[in-house]
Amino acid sequence: MKHIINKITLCLFIFSSAAFSAYPDKNIQGIIQWGAGGSADSVMRSISPYVEEALGEDIILTNKTGGVGAIAVKYVNSRKGDGYTLLMGAENPQMYKVLGLSNIDYSDMVPISLIARGTRANA
Repeated sequence: MKHIINKITLCLFIFSSAAFSAYPDKNIQGIIQWGAGGSADSVMRSISPYVEEALGEDIILTNKTGGVGAIAVKYVNSRKGDGYTLLMGAENPQMYKVLGLSNIDYSDMVPISLIARGTRANA
């Protein structure tokens, strides 16, 4: 019986080692839901070199505009949930279901981090 348990343990170790390989092991696609030169674009292009250095892989940033950002959200949500296609967005997806723009919002995704926050000075 102990021999069988050891074989099961070895199999689990082998499978878990393969499942938890180093991330990332290829380039990451960053989808910016706004046009070039906007605040989300500027922030992501400013910090990406530092993230690339830390991760050891490139982040390929692509602006995918349209539908008040809904096109980019739909695109990212349709990709495999493996951490290699990331949405660089803002709060707008929380309104898509209410406005009838999409049946997808942030509750359909896994958030990673809040990177920047815009503030407005009182006039």
